[in-house]
Amino acid sequence: MNFSERLSPRHAMDATTQRAIGPAVRLLCQVRLAVLAFALVLALLDGAGWLGVFLVVLAAPFSFVPALNWDTRGRTYARNGILLAGDTAVAVVALLPLAGSPLMTVYAAATAALWGLFAGLRLALVMAGPLCLYQLTAYNDGWRGLVTGIAGAALTVVMTWTGTHLGRRLRRQALLSVKLATAREDQATMAERLRLARDLHDTVAGDLAGLAMTAHGLADRLDREGARPGTVEVARGLSGAVATVHEHTRRALGELRDERDGMAGPVAEVARLWTDRTGIPAAVDVGPGVDQAGAGRAQHVRAVVTELLENVRKHARASRVEIALSVRDGTVEVRMSDDGVGLPGGVTPDGSYGMRGVRERAELCGGGATWAPAPGGGTVVRVRLPEEPPGAAGDGPGGAIAVGPERAGRAPTGRPWTAEVA
Repeated sequence: MNFSERLSPRHAMDATTQRAIGPAVRLLCQVRLAVLAFALVLALLDGAGWLGVFLVVLAAPFSFVPALNWDTRGRTYARNGILLAGDTAVAVVALLPLAGSPLMTVYAAATAALWGLFAGLRLALVMAGPLCLYQLTAYNDGWRGLVTGIAGAALTVVMTWTGTHLGRRLRRQALLSVKLATAREDQATMAERLRLARDLHDTVAGDLAGLAMTAHGLADRLDREGARPGTVEVARGLSGAVATVHEHTRRALGELRDERDGMAGPVAEVARLWTDRTGIPAAVDVGPGVDQAGAGRAQHVRAVVTELLENVRKHARASRVEIALSVRDGTVEVRMSDDGVGLPGGVTPDGSYGMRGVRERAELCGGGATWAPAPGGGTVVRVRLPEEPPGAAGDGPGGAIAVGPERAGRAPTGRPWTAEVA
């Protein structure tokens, strides 16, 4: 796992854009190192002594280190005020052995372009100010020196602007590449989902439909022919089991074919099936805008709810569960509370595979998960999954879903969700 993969998505994206400008950063750092090498030679030939050599050696690490590890440490270099101030001071110091030489203008221009590349135009212009002032005063040959200094300062400003726009274009290109790669992955995923749906429909679903009809007919025939009640009951149980499996298969086909099915419906279905299996009522409350949070988040939310419900079944000994879905400032929040025995002493999110999986999934989305005692007993879990703000579609008022043994139907778009309480 590389450096960016250990970060949240937002930080990973920052790392991606920093890596995008990495080749340009390394090139400009190499230009500065080449100029410093010439300055070292000039200092030795001109007899500048150890002071000139010291100034060149002092400036070298500020070019060598970023060129060496920008991909992993670029965010630190670009956002650390002490490092930026140090590079500004060292850049001015590095110009001292180059005073009066054309190499001074080259070093100043490369430095200004480097700052513009990762610091932005305003900050880079502020940092380049001392370089411009020094060039204006570095030449002592009258008006010719003044014109040369003005030209060098103007070139420094132009290179600052050039570096800034180059950085913006490289970052924009990196983001576009990420979006295109994500779009290709989504298309490939959808194509695979559709292929699986077709295969299931043509094989398993069709076979189950025929088996369901056969089992139902067998039960009716046994009943008509006066078979033992126990045998008829077994046949009807088999028929019901096959019908249930067929129904689940068709539901899976629907989910495979329709990825953007919202968030509330799948969560309600997960809670309903869990209630059917455990007999513990699970109430689901859906806030406004939840179904517009995106299909990607819907998958994560369904997985989180499934895992949390399993944790309740295994450990909580609860008699009721409440699940609330809400969206605020572009962040999807899942809140689940139960009236069980609460977390055992010493149990942490790292000590349980289920809790660890929920937390890791939340962190993968750039969010987090917390566990806390519920008022009056039990546990409250909050899972936050950041997402882009909902689209322009109108957000109707949220409603409550109480999922019990009865089947919870899907409400039409724009209408509140309701069902009977178990």
